[in-house]
Amino acid sequence: MNSKDVTIFDVHNHIHETPSEFEVLDVKGHTAYCVQATKYVDWDDVVRLKDSYRSIIIPAFGIHPWFVERVLSGEIPPTWADELRKMLTQHHAILGECGLDKAARNPETHQVYPFEPQIQLLETQVSIAHDLDIPVSLHCVRAFGALSDVLRKAESKGQLPPLLMLHSYSGSPDMLEQIFLKGELGRRTYVSFSSAVNGRNQTKSAKCIQIVPADRLLVESDLHGARATAAALETAIALVAEARGWSFSEAQLQLALNSRVFFGRYL
Repeated sequence: MNSKDVTIFDVHNHIHETPSEFEVLDVKGHTAYCVQATKYVDWDDVVRLKDSYRSIIIPAFGIHPWFVERVLSGEIPPTWADELRKMLTQHHAILGECGLDKAARNPETHQVYPFEPQIQLLETQVSIAHDLDIPVSLHCVRAFGALSDVLRKAESKGQLPPLLMLHSYSGSPDMLEQIFLKGELGRRTYVSFSSAVNGRNQTKSAKCIQIVPADRLLVESDLHGARATAAALETAIALVAEARGWSFSEAQLQLALNSRVFFGRYL
């Protein structure tokens, strides 16, 4: 990938899930996509997408908290962590998406996903990212206190990954300022915003965007199909621009610079 040609980075999406929309991908290289596999069985789908669009795809592999029950049941095999290490190394990927979620429910049982196993699942993946010295993309919904505990525990042991992305950040401005942007954790943390999530409460999102250092802001589509990513990214960039008092072009330039730093070795 020639990062000089890239003017927009979609730092978090799942476009591998809709192959029928691959034809709209920006093969000229003006947009780069970090495509995040989440459930073990889709890891190879991201590999195939990367092989087909090598110049614009940054692969990411992980296990999302929504699939923790598959780990517990053995549907995702007990060897998953070793397999994840191999995938990340072999395919030059970042780790993601992983994290914590106290809100989502199993669509079949209508029960929330068990939380303590989520913590164990996340701790394992954070440890893998540290060991491999690679960035990690983090999901968090209504569990920011627990997420901060996991990350501060890793920090106390000197085991934080080199860089962390809080994707589609939906927590409070105070939590962001007082926890995630403090100390060594704060020096490694980037915060990403999407129109899909952050457009729901633009006042709160604007406060968060204003708190994040200018060089730690990122944007994403967080979409599962490629066709709508261009419009979603444009809206996310405009959201950042308005909150910071920047022009659209100023925001686009700053966000691209930030993304090049976050993904440096992958470009």
